[in-house]
Amino acid sequence: MTGDETARPTIQFIYKLTGVFGLIGFVLFFWIGGIRDALAFALGVLCSFGNLWMLHRITGAIVPGPEARKPLRAGSYFIRFAFLLAIGYGIVKLLNVSPIAVISGLLAGTAATLASVIIELVAQVFKGRTSH
Repeated sequence: MTGDETARPTIQFIYKLTGVFGLIGFVLFFWIGGIRDALAFALGVLCSFGNLWMLHRITGAIVPGPEARKPLRAGSYFIRFAFLLAIGYGIVKLLNVSPIAVISGLLAGTAATLASVIIELVAQVFKGRTSH
């Protein structure tokens, strides 16, 4: 079993949590700021999904394994930050929306990753207590 196969449930869970955070944030931004802010948040969440996908691909390129790894893919790790910054800036300037909405959407994947780690840690604590 490869590392990617063992990590697949966690990765899928992070994608699902990102979607849940995206849906909740969309509703909140729609309620507070209107449709423009909600759509700006949604665009940020879509970029966050793209960032998660790129991060998954890049980490697959640098983790040792039986397949030949491509060092250029690992180098693109730093390029993705510039790419996300440019997309966020473009969304704010071209659509004339709140930067807070876009930045919040871009952070949905980060929030999902942190929530996943916390959920797994809490699950391990409770699993350890019930096994005695």
